[in-house]
Amino acid sequence: MTGANPARLCGIIVHWHDEERVHRLVEAWPADEDLELVIVDNGSTGELPTGTAILTPDKNLGFAGAINLGLRETTAPLVLVMNSDVCPQPGAVEALIRGFDRWPDVAALAPRLEDSDGSSQYRWQLRRLPSRTTLILQTLLLPVTGEGRKEPAPGAFVEQPAAAALAFRRPALSRLAGFDETFSPAWFEDVDVAKRMQDNGQTIRYLPDSRFTHKLGSSIPRLGYGPFLNIYYRNLCRYLGKHYGRSWVRVARFMLVPAALLRLVSLPIRRPKRAATRRQAAHGLWRLARAAASDWRNTPLDSSSGDSPSDMDGTRR
Repeated sequence: MTGANPARLCGIIVHWHDEERVHRLVEAWPADEDLELVIVDNGSTGELPTGTAILTPDKNLGFAGAINLGLRETTAPLVLVMNSDVCPQPGAVEALIRGFDRWPDVAALAPRLEDSDGSSQYRWQLRRLPSRTTLILQTLLLPVTGEGRKEPAPGAFVEQPAAAALAFRRPALSRLAGFDETFSPAWFEDVDVAKRMQDNGQTIRYLPDSRFTHKLGSSIPRLGYGPFLNIYYRNLCRYLGKHYGRSWVRVARFMLVPAALLRLVSLPIRRPKRAATRRQAAHGLWRLARAAASDWRNTPLDSSSGDSPSDMDGTRR
């Protein structure tokens, strides 16, 4: 936290009802006076680790809001933002500090995210910034992500790394006024940061010497398929409008409504992998079509599940 002698690096964990994994993360955090760790608790149903600073806002701030709160309450010159479902391997955090020393002009470093078997998640983690075409194709519910065909070399520049674990120089985030909290509660806040960094001439490098285990996709089962669809595509449209103009939002919505309805009528043949049941998928796709048609005005994320933005995870992933 703030003080006369701040740590060199501060880890900020965004937590939402994931106590088991956050305990593992805290246990793996190096015991070093030069390293600080803060948990921003967006919601919990069990005990959180003791001996670690915990920030408890009076509501769920989402991922972006939680990171911004952590930034305001700490002063370390290097900041590592993390989901609660990552876990640093031995030497991972120290490698990030060495990386910033090696490249004094770099604004951010992306560590290597791995499955539990050690295989790289680079296809999901490291992507090109989405173009207008890519985003519009996504509204057709097609798996178009801009992923790389091979893992980048150590030190390579990357455009849009996932913020499941991502380290920044504090001044780089300060120049951007932090994360954009309108991307609430999750998804596209890290794409937006990467886009604004690129627009400001700030660079991001890949540092595979720093390795984190990551439980890929852990938030969606807890969140529910319907709320995920609404949050993801609402924020996709918000990103389009912010960076490319409102007219592209109208195009996206025009494409999204029939795409969702087409997927709805094809459910007897194919169920989306992220949906637990066809019934859940049907409900989510129908509500997505209605929400997109109304530009998400007065549309709850999923009224049947009781979920709302203030109840949901601050993770993208």
